[in-house]
Amino acid sequence: MAISTTPSVPLNRLDELYLTLDHGGEPWNVHFEVHHRGRMDPDRLVEAIRAAALRHPLARARLGDWRYSDRGYRWEIAAALVEVPLEIVACADEGAVAAARERLLSHSPSLDAPPPFTMLLAQGPDGDTVVLNLHHAAGDGIAAARLMLSVLRAYAGADDPVPPLDPLAVRDVRALAGSTSFAERLVRFRALAQHAARQWSPPARVAADGGADRPGYGVELLALSRADTADVAARRTDVTTVNDVLLAALAIAVRRWNDEHGRSSRRIALSMPINVRPPEWRTEVVGNFATYVTVSCSAAEDLPSALEDIGRQTRAIKRDGLAGLVVDLLAGYSTLTIASKRQLPSLLVLTGDVAIDTVSLSNLGTLAPAGDDVDAVWFSPPGRMPLGAAIGVVTHDGRLHLALRYRHPQFDRSAAGAFIQLYREVLVAG
Repeated sequence: MAISTTPSVPLNRLDELYLTLDHGGEPWNVHFEVHHRGRMDPDRLVEAIRAAALRHPLARARLGDWRYSDRGYRWEIAAALVEVPLEIVACADEGAVAAARERLLSHSPSLDAPPPFTMLLAQGPDGDTVVLNLHHAAGDGIAAARLMLSVLRAYAGADDPVPPLDPLAVRDVRALAGSTSFAERLVRFRALAQHAARQWSPPARVAADGGADRPGYGVELLALSRADTADVAARRTDVTTVNDVLLAALAIAVRRWNDEHGRSSRRIALSMPINVRPPEWRTEVVGNFATYVTVSCSAAEDLPSALEDIGRQTRAIKRDGLAGLVVDLLAGYSTLTIASKRQLPSLLVLTGDVAIDTVSLSNLGTLAPAGDDVDAVWFSPPGRMPLGAAIGVVTHDGRLHLALRYRHPQFDRSAAGAFIQLYREVLVAG
């Protein structure tokens, strides 16, 4: 692997966007965790985290000093981790594990010193859980999964091959997904106009239930059986994907939830990330390479009709390159001063939050095996009110693992459990 000697690199367009979206009460962080059979040695885990960070430069980054008049930030890359931010908690039951996870995710990791992540070792009654809290400015869901894989491989003493490239030299998302010609920009913006015409009405909101006005997130976990996972995969058609099935089922679940709570569903807007890494390193490189698009479901009352509608939209998004449109739109944003960029959250409020979707779903797909001792893998993205529910999906060992991350004003724990069970019912029973 080529090792860069560059002491610092600029934040790319997505890094800056996610840094701006980070807020004390609604931290913009990425959650990834694994359940490990049996006990893990804390000292060995610390050394594994330190070794993993050596494989990924951005895992050793801090945010460089900046001024409001600057037009961008820079990451400063340390040679190695001096401090390893690992908290160890003995948990008598799964409720204690959940509480420890919630505490970890209640804030974003500090960027004042490396690394841009913190970790938790929750020693539970039936094995240990390792939880990663990655600042979203430093990486997306694929990045979190790849960093955790390096930790597990280092802990097991296994090889951890990385692609033969400089991970600091491939971070330009404009080069990966931006339009390369006027004709391509024209196609994208025409597609955007057609897409916007569909999105003109304010999106529905998921009905709140039992929530409390306090900062941070709760997380509700659910794993489908292998048989149920196979049933979900069987619902796709010749022109739709499992991800389309997941999106369609979520739209139907939101509609049914709102019907039960006496709330209108009107247009359900589903936010989903698209990984723009090239195929040769699609699951590699810690950093931000996932842009976001929106699909909508307005009238569908059942899973097959919702699947047809959403599949039509996702095919158009792929055909017209709309994943790269976010990168194009951020071109103007990247020229602003930091003082101006930091006003973005308040500008979103001025729109009446019509630009914020109903709910989000992020599917990492089937990841590389995490080791024989790992029997469950979970992941969830952040969300800010009024999008109070975000679902992360990972397929591990032939089973779909669903994690609902919710803001406390949206749900209490009982309601969150009911919502994800409703989602499961729609996925499995249609």
